[in-house]
Amino acid sequence: MYLYHAVIEQNSDIHISPQNALDSGLSIRTATWRYTNGGDLFPEITELLRPATSPKWLDFKIAFGAELVPSAKPYFRFPLFSDKIFVFNQELSDDLFAYVEDEYKKAETGGGYFTKGLPSKEELVKQYWKSMMTVDGYLKEKPYKEPEILIFEQVPKILLEYIK
Repeated sequence: MYLYHAVIEQNSDIHISPQNALDSGLSIRTATWRYTNGGDLFPEITELLRPATSPKWLDFKIAFGAELVPSAKPYFRFPLFSDKIFVFNQELSDDLFAYVEDEYKKAETGGGYFTKGLPSKEELVKQYWKSMMTVDGYLKEKPYKEPEILIFEQVPKILLEYIK
């Protein structure tokens, strides 16, 4: 089984050369696409509500994203190589991001525009933690439509294949 990480075209203003990952491995510093990471949107709440059973090494600040299917070329492809890869419910990340958008647009909208009808941030973070599962577990159950795959360690450069 392979995972995929998209590469932003060079004409983008946030382009990071894929050569960086090819030289030193794929990590948060060399990631070439910005995937969602719901666990890092409200770090204080995420840590406060962290389940006692979650792995101690799990750190959303170093996590970067991947996909189960390739996006448009170019992208990196690499095997599922570690147990430090988890899947979360992307829809919960989207709902948490609505709170970020509300804060950003508060002056224009008065707040609450994007979050009207949503559970509290705290409730969403609790649900986010509950959605955490291994990639294999997700593939067996597929409990939610949109998976958010986060990798919590560097992908060794030897495992990376750059598909143009």
